Amino acid sequence: MKRLAAALAVIALAAAAAPVAFAQGAPAAATAQSADIDAAVAFAKTLTANATAALTSAKPKAEQLADFQKVLGEGLALDVIGKFMIGETRKSMTPAQIVRYDAAFPPYLTKLYADQFAPIVGRPLEVVDAKALGRDVIVRTRFNRKEGSAVNVDWRVRTLQSGERKAVDIIVSGVSIMLVKREEFSAFVARQGVDALLARIEKEGTA
Repeated sequence: MKRLAAALAVIALAAAAAPVAFAQGAPAAATAQSADIDAAVAFAKTLTANATAALTSAKPKAEQLADFQKVLGEGLALDVIGKFMIGETRKSMTPAQIVRYDAAFPPYLTKLYADQFAPIVGRPLEVVDAKALGRDVIVRTRFNRKEGSAVNVDWRVRTLQSGERKAVDIIVSGVSIMLVKREEFSAFVARQGVDALLARIEKEGTA
């Protein structure tokens, strides 16, 4: 009986302590998430400021583009985005084709974003909202223009295994270039093949 009473007492103490431990853990998790959101907002602001500085400098246009591509190359998770855009096609590509794609993709993507951002860089940036979405943080921003409607840009920010914080998608006016290009690449390969897609990416990345 004494052993039974002792066991019951231990169980009772554990049950009483569990809610306390949970209550202590919840605020800590909330604080960590809040800090991650704040860091993602700061990241998006810094990336935008650096991109704006690159595209509005007094340098020749070719040098502006080169600087912008460098900024995005450092701020985007190019490996993650590149693999997502090529999708299932990558599994059927030869090693030589993969090497060729991996080399051509960064300048292609950064040139693509340069064309998207050229009309809005330098405009006042407003952070509208930021929230956690799975392992990512969505930072919603708005570029206010003197003429025409504002342009909404959402930054999907992720902390990689390396500990680096990178953007894995940039959604302009509700359109995810990642998703659009993934579908476009797949349809293009189905019609003309992988080599034709690689030739197109190489050409558009240097145009």
